[in-house]
Amino acid sequence: MAITDIIKKTCKSLGENNKPTYVVMAIAAVKGICRPAFTMMDKTENPETKKYTALREGLTEVIAIPAYWACGEIAGKSAKKIFNSDAALAGRAEKNLMFMGVCTAALFVIPALCSVAIKPIMDKIGLKSPKDNEKNNKPSDPSPVIKPAQLTPPVTALNTFPRMSTFTSRPQTGLRVGGL
Repeated sequence: MAITDIIKKTCKSLGENNKPTYVVMAIAAVKGICRPAFTMMDKTENPETKKYTALREGLTEVIAIPAYWACGEIAGKSAKKIFNSDAALAGRAEKNLMFMGVCTAALFVIPALCSVAIKPIMDKIGLKSPKDNEKNNKPSDPSPVIKPAQLTPPVTALNTFPRMSTFTSRPQTGLRVGGL
């Protein structure tokens, strides 16, 4: 048996027995591995922000995989009950309803589950969002001090570069290609 025969046989088997739920679960599994890994490789981001973001992305996919599976299977089972008399139609309807179940999971179920579950899980682990850390680290002073320089509105010169004190006659907005 040649390698091309094995490839043809595998592709035929996958094409005949493929369910939309399996495809989406495979994509979610790859996203659950790759997105946190790429987030952690970002050298420009704050380490605490990277940890928080990577864990949040991983948890989202951990929640998504069973949600895709459950919604797809529930929708597929309903097709079998609805179209039990016509086997050919039930097979096609099962795959279509599985696809609709997966779409429903992506649009409604997963965002709802993530909004309910991720914050408590992150709090139990001890990771807080960078915004929450900033709020906790700032001293709460009810009366801000206004300096005399803040009472007058700032005066900005027109048509000048923010970092240069020279005047230029052309406007510095829009897309410029090349030149100074």
